[in-house]
Amino acid sequence: MMEGMVHPYQGNRAEFSALSRQRIMAVLQAAQVRQRLEEAEPCVGVASEDPPPDTWVFPLVQMKPLGIRLDEQVTERLLREVGSDAHVCLASGYFNLTQAYLRLVLGASGRYRILTASPQVNGFYGARGVAGAIPSAYTHLAQQFYSKVCQLGQEHRVQLHEYYRENWTFHAKGLWYYLIGCDKPCLTLIGSPNFGYRSVHRDLEAQIAIVTENPILQTQLQQEQERLYQRSTEVCSATFRQPDRHVRLWVQLLTPLIKNFF
Repeated sequence: MMEGMVHPYQGNRAEFSALSRQRIMAVLQAAQVRQRLEEAEPCVGVASEDPPPDTWVFPLVQMKPLGIRLDEQVTERLLREVGSDAHVCLASGYFNLTQAYLRLVLGASGRYRILTASPQVNGFYGARGVAGAIPSAYTHLAQQFYSKVCQLGQEHRVQLHEYYRENWTFHAKGLWYYLIGCDKPCLTLIGSPNFGYRSVHRDLEAQIAIVTENPILQTQLQQEQERLYQRSTEVCSATFRQPDRHVRLWVQLLTPLIKNFF
């Protein structure tokens, strides 16, 4: 290919990525504007034979080794723009958020409730050999994150929850975006990413972003999120002082070296 030329696929991919990000945020911003207007003055609905659409679905793909970063870019944009007028529930079976995602969560002004697996429902719990130490490695990462939240005095804004159900494993992942004053989400992410290093930098991931004003669908999304969180407990400083949360020194030393591989 001649220097300075752009392959048509690359150009279309970049254009689609930009348009998707713009459309998702435009829908969210429009919902925020409508909410403010409705709070200021009740509006009267006008009957229409052809009602406007109330739900939009956007496919998101991540293949960073091939230069495809749509899912990462949309997720970062969503996390970055969580202002004081919104809160986010985020679930991941393995708590290993990328440094970029962690910075955005800790630097935002909105509220975050992050759900992950307790050690007992981690898929590697009780495994033989080195694999059996993986739940401890995730405990170490969660403790570091919680310590950072406390250090910044953000316990009121960022909560970490752990899922537990006897004889179950937990591998749920997703994101639910709520506007302030609303008990139902207006956006959700559904798909394969765990929001960790492998999901962003190594693996092929696919999910969809659903932006909706449909009250029935919003209720279903809200019920889905609540069912997951009902079996969780909020992490506090006492959580990591429990005897079964002790992380052996060799696991602490190895975690920074291997966390980018899981």
